[in-house]
Amino acid sequence: MKAQAGGVYTVYNRYLKCYTACQVAYIAPPDTVSRESWAVILSLDWAGDAPLTAEELPHLRPLYIDFMYWSRDLHLLRVPVEVPPQYTLVGTLPPFTDQPCRSYGGWNDGYDVYLQIRWQAIPEKRRRAFKEATESDGVTEIGGIPVKVSSHRIMDQHEPFDSALELKALPCLSDLICQRWHPDLLEFLRGTPFVDELTLLDHGQRTLDLRGTSIRKLMLDMTGLQELWLSEDTEQLLFQNKGPDACTIHAPEDGSGLTLQFIGEYRPHTELPNLLELHGIQLKDFDLSGLAAVHPHLKELRLWGAPGNLQNFSAVREFRELTHLSTFDLFGFGADDIPTPEQMPELRWFWMTSLPETAAKAAKQLWKGKAGMDLRITKPRKPEWLAQNLGNPFRGWDGAEHIPVSAARKAANQYRKTRSQLMKLAAEPGEDAQAQALDAVAAYTQTFNKMGFIETEERDEIYMALRGILDALPDNTLQKDALIEKFEQLRDF
Repeated sequence: MKAQAGGVYTVYNRYLKCYTACQVAYIAPPDTVSRESWAVILSLDWAGDAPLTAEELPHLRPLYIDFMYWSRDLHLLRVPVEVPPQYTLVGTLPPFTDQPCRSYGGWNDGYDVYLQIRWQAIPEKRRRAFKEATESDGVTEIGGIPVKVSSHRIMDQHEPFDSALELKALPCLSDLICQRWHPDLLEFLRGTPFVDELTLLDHGQRTLDLRGTSIRKLMLDMTGLQELWLSEDTEQLLFQNKGPDACTIHAPEDGSGLTLQFIGEYRPHTELPNLLELHGIQLKDFDLSGLAAVHPHLKELRLWGAPGNLQNFSAVREFRELTHLSTFDLFGFGADDIPTPEQMPELRWFWMTSLPETAAKAAKQLWKGKAGMDLRITKPRKPEWLAQNLGNPFRGWDGAEHIPVSAARKAANQYRKTRSQLMKLAAEPGEDAQAQALDAVAAYTQTFNKMGFIETEERDEIYMALRGILDALPDNTLQKDALIEKFEQLRDF
């Protein structure tokens, strides 16, 4: 179904556990982002226990968004013209606005509407203090360090406070990063509705109870933790430690609103049968067999390789309710392992990047014709590519639109050459080993100095590739800090 200007749609909002609505304000022509037209949708100030009806259309009004750091304005979004099946057309009204829209996204399920209603539930006096603080030029002290009253983020590494209650001096604080435990941290968190992102490392706790806080995104070191109670508002739990944990996680409705992200290895959390989304990063080997039995209601599965291998990828078809599936830099499967539309009837977003060539062809053939499917299968890899590139940190450059093929090849070759040289010098150190190592790093750096396309992401990859070589060297052979200093002195990207 194609969107039409004036069309009013209703959709179930899983965050509010009720129905919300939006209107197609207008159809925008193709632009520099896409050759296709866009539907610009406007959120409406309506919520109900049942879907919106035609009789209610005359009473609808636009929703204005002003939660947290937003300035009060209409909530508009450019989305694809094709309307997803979960949206129901109620009727049409003259468009409420033709205001220009520069924000892009997908048809969502009312998350921003949820955030706005959540914001409006906070006492007005505290909301006003938050907004005033965002505009303040004032300065206060945290841990004896001058800090702007308008600060959104605090790190106890940089502002070493003893008592978390000192943070009450920051009315618009929303992001807190702690690298040690503070005994009154939970008291502070339960007293503020605004801190919704928390990073907690090296906390040394065996149990942690975050109920009564407003934490939506939790970055947590699971080391040593045995029992965790999540906030009623927690949507994301991102493990900060590599490897499996030994923690029992208590989440509202057994994880029905929770996204869990792990690093490297995953111990299935059987106590979360309703887990909503599972993300895995830095995977070397990952086995999908039996996972659907643990999380039968999973809606989204995203897996990133280091690169790595996926074992029993065919088991993904057992996730009968999955709507979103993506893999990146993962191999070890073939055409026969790709699920069919009949096996995964709810799937509507299917992205695979850097995967075996045979599997890529099968995925395109099987899913290309499905209506409403967001399909993106890119960077198919031949067996010979895999043999040459699985140890290449610049493999992502191969096939990137803005990077010449010759540059990707030069980067890989220079990496291998530099690694070989430094490994040999570390294994057989001579009197001039450090001088030769400095020359090798200089040659490495000059190779990339000649490339004109390097931006922040590529700069980080170049640094991390060199850092990876140095970390692999035996200690007390070469002066690694001096080699990094040489790199920093010579690079002009």
